[in-house]
Amino acid sequence: MTVNTKLPGAKGGPDASNVYLDTLDDSAEDIRDLKKIDKKKATRGDKIYISVFAALNAALLVFIAVFLRVTGNSGEFDSVTKEAETVPAVNLYDSAAVFDGQLKPTINGVKYPEGMQDSFKMIYSENQDVVGWIRIDGTSIDYPVMHAEDNKKYERATFYNEYSKRGSIWMDYRNRVGVNRTWFNKNTIIYGHHLSSDECIFAELENYRDVEYYKTHPVIEMNTIYENYKWKIFGCIVTNVDAADDNGHMFYYWNPYISDENTSAFCDEILTRSWFVNPAVDITESDKLLCLSTCTYMMNASKYYDMRCVVFARLVRPGEDETVDVSGAYQNTNRRMPQVWYNQNSLDNPYKNVAAYGEN
Repeated sequence: MTVNTKLPGAKGGPDASNVYLDTLDDSAEDIRDLKKIDKKKATRGDKIYISVFAALNAALLVFIAVFLRVTGNSGEFDSVTKEAETVPAVNLYDSAAVFDGQLKPTINGVKYPEGMQDSFKMIYSENQDVVGWIRIDGTSIDYPVMHAEDNKKYERATFYNEYSKRGSIWMDYRNRVGVNRTWFNKNTIIYGHHLSSDECIFAELENYRDVEYYKTHPVIEMNTIYENYKWKIFGCIVTNVDAADDNGHMFYYWNPYISDENTSAFCDEILTRSWFVNPAVDITESDKLLCLSTCTYMMNASKYYDMRCVVFARLVRPGEDETVDVSGAYQNTNRRMPQVWYNQNSLDNPYKNVAAYGEN
């Protein structure tokens, strides 16, 4: 089997122009964001102030209630309160609200792509960059998937094109969707930020380092505006962005153009690095792959390292049962990790001189 030995940007290799790797040049911004989050944590003085303020508010509410009862207006006050409580709170990122038709289009005269599902027309009328929806049952991952002409637009922008350090979930600009599964590239890459546990977009992907977590969340629902799809998860890796952090090695996992003949070698690299292995999820040369990529800070005890946590899945085949047999899944204790991980754990790296997929 021939492995593509060309790295992005090399002569004859994949196009490296405008390639996003959870933004190589924005790691400093992520660090600043994390520092801002730490600064926002309440101090002891803040907590005292909040407690006093809350007590005053409570006293004020008691006074208003007594006043209304004395003046005979308590019934009117209660009815207004009950009415307010029954108003449904519609959140754009609440998939039930979106697909149950609670959101109303704000753009008239939108021309829908031929073959689009009716369930997506409402959200598409809000923003024509939406190409699908991603959801993992039992997690907070339940978002629209955006797609633009580059990988910068939704890095710090919401669905409504408003600035947000959390950004959106978006598909690599080189990927595509169409009326059926044949439109998928071999490897579809989806990006999302991980700033902190309380500001998560893809933060929960790190949980897949534990095989027991995988066993309870083995399927991704990543639909497109044309068709609904399920994907069986088969791996989770932690890898470096800077080759200097792994003896000059780097796994080019964000390549959408893997050939059928190289699929086996590409997936073997994933399984070598994966925190778990499930023999029940087989992969063939014709399978389509899904790659969810986010940042990880697991090695940042004393220094910032630009690392990624990446979850891989393959498309459920036509006629195949979409459930996953997880009974034989096990923790991979001999997984390949970046050199800095071995250094931090005072371990020898058995892969120190082993080339990664795509290297010469």
